[in-house]
Amino acid sequence: MRRFIQYLGVVLLSFSLHLLFYTTDTLQTLDYKFYDLSTTLFTNAKHKKSASYSVIIDIDEKSIQEIGQWPWARVLDAQLIDTISELHPSALGINILFPEQDRLSPLSIQKFYKRYFNLNLQFSSIPSALRDNDKLLAQSIKSSNAVLSTYFSNENYTAPHCKKLDYKKSIFLEMETTFTASSLLCNYPILQESVENFGFINASVDEDGVFRRVPLFMRYKEKLFPSFALATLLSFDNYIQIDKSTSNILINFSSSKPKVISAIDVLRGEVNPKDIQGKIAILGSSIVGLNPSYIIYNGQHISNSMIHAMVINNILDNSIFTQPKKYKELNLILSFLLSMIIIILFMKRLYIYITLLLFVTTLIGFIWLVKAYENNIYISIAYLWIPLLLTLLMVSFHHLRIINREQREQETLLIRQSKLASMGEMISLIAHQWRQPLSAINGVVLELDIDYRKKRLNPERLEIHLDEIEKITAYLSRTINDFTSFFATNKDSINFFVEDAITQAINLTTISSYKNIEIICNKKEKIELIGFESELIQSLLVLLNNAIFACAKKSSKDFKGEIIIDAYRLKNHVYISVSDNAGGIPKENLKKIFDPYFTTKEKSGGTGLGLYILKLIVEDSMNGKVLVKNGTDGAIFTLEIPNQA
Repeated sequence: MRRFIQYLGVVLLSFSLHLLFYTTDTLQTLDYKFYDLSTTLFTNAKHKKSASYSVIIDIDEKSIQEIGQWPWARVLDAQLIDTISELHPSALGINILFPEQDRLSPLSIQKFYKRYFNLNLQFSSIPSALRDNDKLLAQSIKSSNAVLSTYFSNENYTAPHCKKLDYKKSIFLEMETTFTASSLLCNYPILQESVENFGFINASVDEDGVFRRVPLFMRYKEKLFPSFALATLLSFDNYIQIDKSTSNILINFSSSKPKVISAIDVLRGEVNPKDIQGKIAILGSSIVGLNPSYIIYNGQHISNSMIHAMVINNILDNSIFTQPKKYKELNLILSFLLSMIIIILFMKRLYIYITLLLFVTTLIGFIWLVKAYENNIYISIAYLWIPLLLTLLMVSFHHLRIINREQREQETLLIRQSKLASMGEMISLIAHQWRQPLSAINGVVLELDIDYRKKRLNPERLEIHLDEIEKITAYLSRTINDFTSFFATNKDSINFFVEDAITQAINLTTISSYKNIEIICNKKEKIELIGFESELIQSLLVLLNNAIFACAKKSSKDFKGEIIIDAYRLKNHVYISVSDNAGGIPKENLKKIFDPYFTTKEKSGGTGLGLYILKLIVEDSMNGKVLVKNGTDGAIFTLEIPNQA
C-alpha cells in the first residue's frame, strides 16, 4: 500500500509537470532547438536548391560612400526606382519607410528659408518637375506598381492619414491571426496614396534571441493587413494560395538565397539585366542603424530585406513551414499517457516492456517528425519527448530509491534470519558448554554435603568450595554475555578491542566438540576498533565454523586440524585473517562462494547464506572488503576493515 501511495505521488508530480509545460513557455525554448536541429537535418534533403525568385537591391556601405549620408534626396530614390523598373522585374517591393516630407526637396528648402529667415529663394534653373521630390517619388512608385512598407507597433500615436488605411484584397476575408497592433506607422500621404499594395515589415526574434518566424497577417483596428513579402507577391498575382490558419510561418533559410546587388551599381548601370529581369526585386538596406539585422539558427546575421526575400522564395517554391498549436497540445497529452504507462510498468517491474515502449515511441516520433516535415509542418516534437524524458528520469530515480530501500530491508532480514538459523546451534552449544560446569557445581555441592555430614566443613574448606562454585558460575555468566552480544540488535558504533571479539567468537563455536581440531590465535598487539562488535563477532563466527566444518570433513586418525587467526594493523586498516589446513576451496567454487544460497553443505543442512551475509556485513556496515584465496594447506579468508580508532 505504501508503494502504491508513493507511485501515486509520482503520478501527481508528472501531471503537475505536464500542466506546467502547458501553462508556461518553459518548454518553448527547448522546442526551438529541436526545430533548429530538424531544419539542419531534414530541410536540405527535402528541398533541392533552385534559382531564387527574388533579388535584393541593397543600399549598402558602398552606395552611401558614393552618394552621401542617408536619407538621400528622394529624387535619387525615384531615379533608383525608375532604373530598377526599366530592368523589368516582375514586382518591386520598397523596404524603406518614408513617414515624413522630404526635407531636401527644393520646395521644402524654399519653405524652410521663408519661415525661419524670411528669404524667397528662387530655383528658376531647376525644372518644375524636379522641384517636388515627394511628388516625383510618388510618380515613380505608381508607374512601377511598387509595394510600400508599413510598420505596426503598440505605441499610442498613429498619424491621421494612416488610420484610414485599408487593404481590400478578397484573399483576407477568411484569414485568421493572433497578431494585433494598436498603432501604425505608414508613409507620407502623397506616397502612401500612390500605391495599392503595401505590407508591414515587422520582424521579431524568439525568446532565445534567434529569428525563425514572421506573421503573414496582422490585425489593426479590426482590419487585416498582409506582411510586406505577401503584399509584394499580391502586387502581381492575386491568386496566391494561403491557408486561412497560416498566420505565422517558419522561414526555411536553407532554400536558395537571393542575389544581393549594390544600389550604386544599379544607378551606374553596372548590373546584368538578367539578374533583375523577371525577378521580384526588394529595395532595402543592410546598413547597421538604418535597418536591423537578425541572428538565425546557424549564427548568421541577415537583414530585414533578406527576410522578406526569403519568405517570397519560400511561398513560391512551397517550402515554408508552419507550427500548428494543436501539435503542442497533442504531444503533451501523448507524453502524459505514455508517462502513466511507464509508471505502471515500473510498478510491475516490467523493464523489458519499458525499453520496448521507449524504443517504439522514439521510432514512431522520428518517423512522424520526418513525414510532417515532408508536408511543411513542424509538429513540436519536444512537447512529447522532453516531458516524457523528465518523467522517465523522475520515476527511475524514485524506483531506484525503492529498490535500494527494499534491498537494505532484505539484507537486514537475511542477516536476522542468519542469526536465527544459528540460534539452534547456539542453544545446543550453550547446553553443551553448561552441562559440564553444572555437573561440576553438582559435584562441589555433593562434596560440601559430605563434608558437612562428616563434620569436616570448617571455614577453610567452605571457602574452597565456594571459590570453586564462583569460578564455575563466572564461566557460565561469560557464555551468557557472549550469547547476548551475538544477538544484539543495536546499531550503535562503539570502541572495542579486536582480541575481545575474536575470543567471544571462539567461545561461540563448536570447537570444544572436536578434540582433533585446534584454534590458534596469534595476538601480536592490542588493536582497538570503532564499529559494531556484534557484527564482527558474527562475521568471525561464520569463518570459524566454516573452517571447523572443513577440518572435520577431512578428519582422520593421522590428521590434526589447525585454524589460525591473525590480527594486525597496517596503515589505516585492520586485517583479520582466518586460515585452515583443510585443503582449500575448489577453483570452480572460488567465484561462487559469496553468492546467496550457494553451499557445499547440502547433506549437513547448510543454508548458503553464511558467506553472503558475511560479505554484506563487512562491505555495508564496516565499509571493508572480504578477500579469499587458497594457501599452501587450505583456504585463507581476510577481513580488511578501515580503522578510525
